[in-house]
Amino acid sequence: MRSDVAIAADRLTKTYRIFDHPGDRIKQAFTLGRKSFHRGFTALEDVSFEIGKGETVGVIGRNGSGKSTLLQLVCGILKPTSGKVEVNGRIAALLELGSGFNPEFTGRENVYFQGAILGLQKAEMADRFDDIAAFAGIGEFIDQPVRTYSSGMFVRLAFSVAVHVDPKILVVDEALAVGDADFQAKCFQRIKAFQKSGGSILLVTHSLEQVGHFCDRALLLDRGKLVADGSASRTLTTYGERITGTGRRMESAPASIDAFSSHPSYNEKETRWGDRAATIAGICLTQEGLKDPATFHAGLEMELTLTIEYHADVERPIYGLTVKSSDGAPLFTTNSLQSPAGSRFRPQGPGDIVQACFRFQPFLDAGEYSISVGVVGETQEGIVVHDRRYDSIAFCIGRTLTPSGEVAVRPSFRILD
Repeated sequence: MRSDVAIAADRLTKTYRIFDHPGDRIKQAFTLGRKSFHRGFTALEDVSFEIGKGETVGVIGRNGSGKSTLLQLVCGILKPTSGKVEVNGRIAALLELGSGFNPEFTGRENVYFQGAILGLQKAEMADRFDDIAAFAGIGEFIDQPVRTYSSGMFVRLAFSVAVHVDPKILVVDEALAVGDADFQAKCFQRIKAFQKSGGSILLVTHSLEQVGHFCDRALLLDRGKLVADGSASRTLTTYGERITGTGRRMESAPASIDAFSSHPSYNEKETRWGDRAATIAGICLTQEGLKDPATFHAGLEMELTLTIEYHADVERPIYGLTVKSSDGAPLFTTNSLQSPAGSRFRPQGPGDIVQACFRFQPFLDAGEYSISVGVVGETQEGIVVHDRRYDSIAFCIGRTLTPSGEVAVRPSFRILD
Protein backbone atom coordinates (compact mmCIF):
# COMPACT_ATOMS: atom_id res chain seq x y z
CA MET A 1 0.00 0.00 0.00
CA ARG A 2 1.46 3.33 -1.05
CA SER A 3 2.19 5.93 1.62
CA ASP A 4 -0.06 8.51 -0.06
CA VAL A 5 -3.12 6.21 0.12
CA ALA A 6 -5.49 6.27 3.12
CA ILE A 7 -7.88 3.46 2.08
CA ALA A 8 -7.35 0.76 -0.56
CA ALA A 9 -10.02 -1.81 -1.47
CA ASP A 10 -9.09 -4.65 -3.80
CA ARG A 11 -11.86 -6.85 -5.32
CA LEU A 12 -13.85 -6.52 -2.11
CA THR A 13 -16.78 -8.96 -1.85
CA LYS A 14 -19.20 -9.70 0.98
CA THR A 15 -21.77 -12.51 0.82
CA TYR A 16 -24.24 -13.20 3.63
CA ARG A 17 -25.92 -16.49 4.42
CA ILE A 18 -29.70 -16.12 4.43
CA PHE A 19 -31.67 -18.73 6.44
CA ASP A 20 -35.41 -18.93 5.92
CA HIS A 21 -36.02 -20.50 9.35
CA PRO A 22 -34.04 -20.18 12.63
CA GLY A 23 -33.71 -23.95 12.90
CA ASP A 24 -31.89 -24.08 9.58
CA ARG A 25 -28.81 -22.62 11.25
CA ILE A 26 -28.60 -25.63 13.56
CA LYS A 27 -29.17 -28.05 10.68
CA GLN A 28 -26.41 -26.33 8.72
CA ALA A 29 -23.98 -26.72 11.63
CA PHE A 30 -24.62 -30.47 11.90
CA THR A 31 -24.15 -31.16 8.17
CA LEU A 32 -20.52 -29.95 8.34
CA GLY A 33 -20.97 -28.33 4.96
CA ARG A 34 -22.22 -31.46 3.17
CA LYS A 35 -25.70 -29.97 2.68
CA SER A 36 -26.86 -26.39 2.34
CA PHE A 37 -29.83 -25.00 4.27
CA HIS A 38 -29.20 -21.41 3.28
CA ARG A 39 -29.00 -19.21 0.25
CA GLY A 40 -26.37 -16.59 -0.44
CA PHE A 41 -26.91 -12.86 -0.75
CA THR A 42 -24.03 -10.84 -2.15
CA ALA A 43 -24.21 -7.34 -0.69
CA LEU A 44 -20.93 -6.21 -2.25
CA GLU A 45 -19.20 -7.71 -5.28
CA ASP A 46 -15.69 -7.18 -6.64
CA VAL A 47 -15.34 -3.54 -5.52
CA SER A 48 -11.95 -1.88 -5.94
CA PHE A 49 -10.90 1.73 -5.30
CA GLU A 50 -8.30 3.88 -3.57
CA ILE A 51 -8.77 7.00 -1.47
CA GLY A 52 -5.76 9.26 -1.18
CA LYS A 53 -4.66 11.03 1.96
CA GLY A 54 -6.51 14.33 2.27
CA GLU A 55 -9.24 13.25 -0.15
CA THR A 56 -12.98 13.43 0.60
CA VAL A 57 -15.03 10.78 -1.19
CA GLY A 58 -18.80 10.35 -1.14
CA VAL A 59 -20.57 7.02 -1.52
CA ILE A 60 -24.04 7.22 -3.07
CA GLY A 61 -26.66 4.80 -4.32
CA ARG A 62 -30.15 3.54 -3.67
CA ASN A 63 -31.12 1.84 -0.42
CA GLY A 64 -29.75 -1.69 -0.42
CA SER A 65 -26.93 -0.94 -2.84
CA GLY A 66 -24.20 -1.99 -0.37
CA LYS A 67 -23.10 1.40 1.01
CA SER A 68 -23.29 0.54 4.71
CA THR A 69 -21.72 -2.88 4.13
CA LEU A 70 -18.79 -1.15 2.43
CA LEU A 71 -18.26 1.17 5.39
CA GLN A 72 -18.40 -1.70 7.87
CA LEU A 73 -15.77 -3.57 5.87
CA VAL A 74 -13.56 -0.46 5.78
CA CYS A 75 -13.92 -0.05 9.55
CA GLY A 76 -13.15 -3.72 10.24
CA ILE A 77 -16.57 -4.45 11.73
CA LEU A 78 -17.18 -7.09 9.04
CA LYS A 79 -14.74 -9.42 7.34
CA PRO A 80 -14.89 -9.71 3.56
CA THR A 81 -15.87 -12.98 1.94
CA SER A 82 -13.07 -12.35 -0.55
CA GLY A 83 -10.76 -9.52 -1.48
CA LYS A 84 -9.18 -7.17 1.00
CA VAL A 85 -9.27 -3.63 2.32
CA GLU A 86 -6.31 -1.79 3.84
CA VAL A 87 -6.41 1.35 5.97
CA ASN A 88 -3.46 3.63 6.63
CA GLY A 89 -4.01 5.60 9.86
CA ARG A 90 -6.39 5.80 12.80
CA ILE A 91 -10.00 5.62 11.68
CA ALA A 92 -12.99 7.13 13.51
CA ALA A 93 -16.44 6.05 12.39
CA LEU A 94 -19.99 7.35 12.70
CA LEU A 95 -22.06 4.45 11.43
CA GLU A 96 -25.68 3.47 12.02
CA LEU A 97 -27.33 5.01 15.08
CA GLY A 98 -26.28 3.13 18.21
CA SER A 99 -23.23 1.47 16.65
CA GLY A 100 -20.31 1.20 19.07
CA PHE A 101 -22.04 2.65 22.15
CA ASN A 102 -23.23 0.52 25.06
CA PRO A 103 -26.78 1.73 25.86
CA GLU A 104 -26.41 0.86 29.55
CA PHE A 105 -23.25 2.93 29.97
CA THR A 106 -23.43 6.64 30.62
CA GLY A 107 -22.23 9.09 28.00
CA ARG A 108 -19.05 9.64 30.05
CA GLU A 109 -18.35 5.92 30.27
CA ASN A 110 -18.93 5.50 26.54
CA VAL A 111 -16.46 8.29 25.78
CA TYR A 112 -13.71 6.45 27.66
CA PHE A 113 -14.83 3.13 26.19
CA GLN A 114 -14.54 4.47 22.64
CA GLY A 115 -11.11 5.89 23.42
CA ALA A 116 -9.93 2.50 24.67
CA ILE A 117 -11.17 0.82 21.47
CA LEU A 118 -9.14 3.30 19.43
CA GLY A 119 -6.02 2.64 21.49
CA LEU A 120 -6.01 5.81 23.60
CA GLN A 121 -5.00 5.67 27.24
CA LYS A 122 -7.47 6.76 29.93
CA ALA A 123 -5.28 9.76 30.76
CA GLU A 124 -5.36 10.86 27.11
CA MET A 125 -9.15 10.70 27.04
CA ALA A 126 -9.32 12.58 30.34
CA ASP A 127 -7.35 15.42 28.74
CA ARG A 128 -9.85 15.54 25.86
CA PHE A 129 -13.02 14.93 27.81
CA ASP A 130 -13.96 18.55 28.54
CA ASP A 131 -13.61 19.46 24.86
CA ILE A 132 -15.71 16.43 23.87
CA ALA A 133 -18.46 17.30 26.34
CA ALA A 134 -18.46 20.98 25.34
CA PHE A 135 -18.72 20.18 21.63
CA ALA A 136 -21.54 17.65 22.20
CA GLY A 137 -23.46 20.18 24.29
CA ILE A 138 -25.74 17.66 26.01
CA GLY A 139 -25.21 19.07 29.50
CA GLU A 140 -25.92 16.85 32.50
CA PHE A 141 -27.04 14.01 30.22
CA ILE A 142 -23.36 13.16 29.80
CA ASP A 143 -23.75 11.21 33.07
CA GLN A 144 -27.01 9.49 32.10
CA PRO A 145 -27.29 6.09 30.35
CA VAL A 146 -27.13 6.41 26.57
CA ARG A 147 -30.44 4.50 26.27
CA THR A 148 -32.16 7.62 27.61
CA TYR A 149 -30.75 9.81 24.79
CA SER A 150 -32.69 11.14 21.85
CA SER A 151 -31.25 10.38 18.41
CA GLY A 152 -29.97 13.96 18.20
CA MET A 153 -28.19 13.73 21.55
CA PHE A 154 -26.60 10.46 20.55
CA VAL A 155 -25.24 11.89 17.29
CA ARG A 156 -23.89 14.95 19.10
CA LEU A 157 -21.85 12.78 21.45
CA ALA A 158 -20.77 10.25 18.81
CA PHE A 159 -19.58 12.94 16.40
CA SER A 160 -17.79 14.80 19.17
CA VAL A 161 -15.87 11.68 20.17
CA ALA A 162 -15.01 10.89 16.55
CA VAL A 163 -13.43 14.28 15.83
CA HIS A 164 -11.55 14.57 19.12
CA VAL A 165 -9.53 11.34 18.96
CA ASP A 166 -7.12 12.67 16.31
CA PRO A 167 -8.23 10.38 13.48
CA LYS A 168 -6.53 10.36 10.11
CA ILE A 169 -9.66 8.96 8.46
CA LEU A 170 -13.27 9.89 9.23
CA VAL A 171 -16.06 7.55 8.10
CA VAL A 172 -19.62 8.92 8.28
CA ASP A 173 -22.82 7.04 7.44
CA GLU A 174 -25.83 9.41 7.29
CA ALA A 175 -25.20 10.58 10.86
CA LEU A 176 -25.37 14.30 10.07
CA ALA A 177 -28.96 13.94 8.85
CA VAL A 178 -30.13 13.43 12.45
CA GLY A 179 -28.72 16.51 14.17
CA ASP A 180 -30.47 19.87 14.31
CA ALA A 181 -29.49 22.79 12.07
CA ASP A 182 -27.19 24.46 14.62
CA PHE A 183 -25.32 21.26 15.33
CA GLN A 184 -25.05 20.46 11.62
CA ALA A 185 -23.44 23.86 11.08
CA LYS A 186 -20.92 23.10 13.84
CA CYS A 187 -20.22 19.70 12.30
CA PHE A 188 -19.67 21.23 8.86
CA GLN A 189 -17.17 23.67 10.36
CA ARG A 190 -15.29 20.79 11.97
CA ILE A 191 -15.33 18.77 8.75
CA LYS A 192 -13.87 21.73 6.86
CA ALA A 193 -11.11 22.05 9.46
CA PHE A 194 -10.45 18.30 9.25
CA GLN A 195 -10.12 18.56 5.47
CA LYS A 196 -7.71 21.48 5.74
CA SER A 197 -5.56 19.47 8.16
CA GLY A 198 -5.14 16.75 5.53
CA GLY A 199 -7.59 14.20 6.89
CA SER A 200 -9.42 11.74 4.64
CA ILE A 201 -13.22 11.37 4.70
CA LEU A 202 -15.49 8.62 3.42
CA LEU A 203 -19.06 9.93 3.47
CA VAL A 204 -22.23 7.94 2.83
CA THR A 205 -25.28 10.15 2.44
CA HIS A 206 -28.55 10.53 0.56
CA SER A 207 -27.98 14.30 0.59
CA LEU A 208 -26.55 14.95 -2.86
CA GLU A 209 -25.96 18.53 -1.76
CA GLN A 210 -23.48 17.34 0.88
CA VAL A 211 -21.67 15.27 -1.75
CA GLY A 212 -21.56 18.27 -4.08
CA HIS A 213 -20.26 20.60 -1.38
CA PHE A 214 -17.72 18.44 0.46
CA CYS A 215 -16.53 15.69 -1.87
CA ASP A 216 -13.69 15.67 -4.37
CA ARG A 217 -14.89 12.35 -5.76
CA ALA A 218 -17.91 10.11 -5.52
CA LEU A 219 -18.46 6.36 -5.79
CA LEU A 220 -21.79 5.05 -7.07
CA LEU A 221 -22.93 1.61 -5.92
CA ASP A 222 -25.80 -0.29 -7.50
CA ARG A 223 -26.82 -3.75 -6.28
CA GLY A 224 -23.45 -4.26 -4.66
CA LYS A 225 -21.36 -3.27 -7.66
CA LEU A 226 -19.27 -0.16 -8.22
CA VAL A 227 -20.78 1.38 -11.36
CA ALA A 228 -19.15 4.83 -11.29
CA ASP A 229 -16.04 6.36 -9.74
CA GLY A 230 -15.15 9.90 -10.74
CA SER A 231 -15.59 13.56 -9.97
CA ALA A 232 -18.56 14.44 -7.78
CA SER A 233 -20.37 16.22 -10.60
CA ARG A 234 -19.99 13.39 -13.13
CA THR A 235 -20.98 10.67 -10.64
CA LEU A 236 -24.01 12.67 -9.48
CA THR A 237 -25.11 13.05 -13.11
CA THR A 238 -24.74 9.30 -13.66
CA TYR A 239 -26.77 8.63 -10.51
CA GLY A 240 -29.55 10.92 -11.69
CA GLU A 241 -29.71 9.13 -15.03
CA ARG A 242 -29.91 5.72 -13.40
CA ILE A 243 -32.65 6.54 -10.90
CA THR A 244 -34.84 8.20 -13.53
CA GLY A 245 -34.00 5.77 -16.32
CA THR A 246 -33.65 8.60 -18.82
CA GLY A 247 -30.19 7.70 -20.05
CA ARG A 248 -30.09 11.19 -21.56
CA ARG A 249 -27.05 13.38 -21.20
CA MET A 250 -26.39 16.52 -23.20
CA GLU A 251 -22.78 17.25 -22.25
CA SER A 252 -22.49 19.95 -24.93
CA ALA A 253 -25.84 21.69 -24.72
CA PRO A 254 -26.16 24.20 -27.56
CA ALA A 255 -26.28 27.21 -25.26
CA SER A 256 -24.86 30.38 -26.76
CA ILE A 257 -22.58 31.76 -24.04
CA ASP A 258 -22.53 30.68 -20.42
CA ALA A 259 -22.82 34.16 -18.93
CA PHE A 260 -23.26 32.47 -15.56
CA SER A 261 -19.54 31.70 -15.33
CA SER A 262 -18.77 35.35 -16.14
CA HIS A 263 -20.51 36.57 -13.00
CA PRO A 264 -18.05 38.56 -10.83
CA SER A 265 -18.68 36.26 -7.85
CA TYR A 266 -18.64 32.96 -9.78
CA ASN A 267 -16.99 30.03 -7.99
CA GLU A 268 -14.87 28.02 -10.43
CA LYS A 269 -14.99 25.08 -8.01
CA GLU A 270 -18.76 24.77 -8.23
CA THR A 271 -20.25 21.27 -8.48
CA ARG A 272 -22.48 20.98 -11.52
CA TRP A 273 -24.51 18.04 -12.77
CA GLY A 274 -27.61 17.17 -14.78
CA ASP A 275 -28.65 15.95 -18.23
CA ARG A 276 -28.56 19.53 -19.64
CA ALA A 277 -32.03 19.35 -21.20
CA ALA A 278 -32.20 22.81 -19.64
CA THR A 279 -29.22 24.88 -18.58
CA ILE A 280 -28.80 27.79 -16.21
CA ALA A 281 -26.97 30.18 -18.52
CA GLY A 282 -27.07 33.41 -16.52
CA ILE A 283 -27.58 34.85 -13.04
CA CYS A 284 -28.03 38.36 -11.67
CA LEU A 285 -28.28 39.57 -8.05
CA THR A 286 -29.93 42.92 -7.41
CA GLN A 287 -30.51 45.01 -4.28
CA GLU A 288 -31.90 48.55 -4.16
CA GLY A 289 -31.54 48.86 -7.93
CA LEU A 290 -27.85 47.90 -7.94
CA LYS A 291 -26.88 44.86 -10.02
CA ASP A 292 -24.31 42.46 -8.58
CA PRO A 293 -22.88 44.81 -5.94
CA ALA A 294 -19.73 43.78 -4.10
CA THR A 295 -21.61 43.65 -0.79
CA PHE A 296 -25.24 43.44 0.27
CA HIS A 297 -27.17 44.81 3.24
CA ALA A 298 -28.77 42.42 5.71
CA GLY A 299 -32.54 42.41 5.75
CA LEU A 300 -33.07 44.44 2.57
CA GLU A 301 -34.83 42.55 -0.20
CA MET A 302 -32.60 40.87 -2.76
CA GLU A 303 -33.67 39.71 -6.19
CA LEU A 304 -32.01 36.76 -7.86
CA THR A 305 -32.80 36.24 -11.54
CA LEU A 306 -31.82 33.11 -13.46
CA THR A 307 -31.70 32.80 -17.23
CA ILE A 308 -32.74 29.29 -18.25
CA GLU A 309 -32.18 27.97 -21.77
CA TYR A 310 -34.08 24.86 -22.89
CA HIS A 311 -32.61 22.30 -25.27
CA ALA A 312 -35.29 19.60 -25.01
CA ASP A 313 -38.93 19.27 -23.97
CA VAL A 314 -39.52 19.68 -20.22
CA GLU A 315 -43.15 19.23 -19.26
CA ARG A 316 -43.04 20.55 -15.69
CA PRO A 317 -39.93 22.54 -14.81
CA ILE A 318 -39.12 23.40 -11.20
CA TYR A 319 -36.58 26.07 -10.24
CA GLY A 320 -34.71 25.95 -6.93
CA LEU A 321 -32.50 28.10 -4.72
CA THR A 322 -30.40 27.33 -1.64
CA VAL A 323 -28.34 29.77 0.43
CA LYS A 324 -25.60 28.28 2.57
CA SER A 325 -23.04 29.50 5.07
CA SER A 326 -19.36 29.54 4.13
CA ASP A 327 -19.04 26.19 5.93
CA GLY A 328 -21.70 24.56 3.79
CA ALA A 329 -24.63 24.55 6.22
CA PRO A 330 -27.94 25.20 4.39
CA LEU A 331 -29.60 28.33 5.79
CA PHE A 332 -32.72 28.31 3.65
CA THR A 333 -34.04 26.53 0.59
CA THR A 334 -36.96 27.39 -1.66
CA ASN A 335 -38.30 26.44 -5.07
CA SER A 336 -40.90 27.56 -7.56
CA LEU A 337 -43.49 25.06 -6.29
CA GLN A 338 -43.54 26.85 -2.94
CA SER A 339 -44.52 30.08 -4.65
CA PRO A 340 -48.22 30.93 -5.22
CA ALA A 341 -47.32 31.22 -8.90
CA GLY A 342 -45.62 27.83 -8.93
CA SER A 343 -48.49 26.01 -10.61
CA ARG A 344 -48.52 28.48 -13.52
CA PHE A 345 -45.18 27.48 -15.02
CA ARG A 346 -45.77 26.21 -18.54
CA PRO A 347 -44.05 23.33 -20.34
CA GLN A 348 -40.92 24.40 -22.20
CA GLY A 349 -39.27 23.19 -25.40
CA PRO A 350 -36.03 23.52 -27.37
CA GLY A 351 -35.05 27.14 -27.92
CA ASP A 352 -37.19 28.55 -25.10
CA ILE A 353 -35.58 31.03 -22.71
CA VAL A 354 -37.08 31.68 -19.28
CA GLN A 355 -36.26 34.35 -16.68
CA ALA A 356 -36.87 32.85 -13.22
CA CYS A 357 -36.82 35.35 -10.35
CA PHE A 358 -36.53 34.75 -6.59
CA ARG A 359 -36.96 37.51 -3.99
CA PHE A 360 -35.87 37.15 -0.37
CA GLN A 361 -34.72 39.21 2.59
CA PRO A 362 -31.28 38.08 3.82
CA PHE A 363 -31.58 38.50 7.57
CA LEU A 364 -28.03 37.21 7.97
CA ASP A 365 -24.94 38.17 9.92
CA ALA A 366 -22.12 39.97 8.14
CA GLY A 367 -19.94 37.47 6.28
CA GLU A 368 -19.59 35.26 3.20
CA TYR A 369 -22.37 33.03 1.85
CA SER A 370 -22.85 30.79 -1.16
CA ILE A 371 -25.73 30.28 -3.56
CA SER A 372 -26.78 27.01 -5.17
CA VAL A 373 -29.40 26.95 -7.93
CA GLY A 374 -31.07 24.32 -10.06
CA VAL A 375 -33.69 23.43 -12.61
CA VAL A 376 -35.31 19.99 -12.59
CA GLY A 377 -38.25 18.37 -14.28
CA GLU A 378 -41.10 16.66 -12.46
CA THR A 379 -42.17 13.45 -14.26
CA GLN A 380 -44.25 10.40 -13.43
CA GLU A 381 -40.99 8.51 -12.80
CA GLY A 382 -39.72 11.15 -10.39
CA ILE A 383 -37.52 14.22 -10.45
CA VAL A 384 -35.11 14.52 -13.39
CA VAL A 385 -32.15 16.82 -12.76
CA HIS A 386 -31.46 19.03 -15.77
CA ASP A 387 -28.93 21.47 -14.32
CA ARG A 388 -27.81 21.86 -10.73
CA ARG A 389 -25.07 24.32 -9.91
CA TYR A 390 -24.03 23.95 -6.26
CA ASP A 391 -21.92 26.52 -4.40
CA SER A 392 -21.70 28.39 -7.68
CA ILE A 393 -22.05 32.04 -6.63
CA ALA A 394 -20.64 33.78 -3.55
CA PHE A 395 -22.12 36.88 -1.97
CA CYS A 396 -21.13 39.01 0.98
CA ILE A 397 -23.25 40.68 3.63
CA GLY A 398 -21.08 43.71 4.21
CA ARG A 399 -22.93 45.33 7.05
CA THR A 400 -26.11 44.93 9.01
CA LEU A 401 -28.92 47.44 9.23
CA THR A 402 -28.15 48.91 12.65
CA PRO A 403 -25.00 50.63 13.97
CA SER A 404 -24.79 48.07 16.80
CA GLY A 405 -24.22 45.29 14.27
CA GLU A 406 -27.53 43.57 14.98
CA VAL A 407 -29.99 42.69 12.26
CA ALA A 408 -32.94 45.10 12.45
CA VAL A 409 -36.23 43.26 12.09
CA ARG A 410 -38.28 46.47 12.51
CA PRO A 411 -41.05 44.96 14.63
CA SER A 412 -44.41 46.60 15.16
CA PHE A 413 -47.29 45.95 17.56
CA ARG A 414 -50.94 46.82 17.81
CA ILE A 415 -54.03 45.71 19.73
CA LEU A 416 -56.64 43.99 17.60
CA ASP A 417 -60.19 45.41 17.93
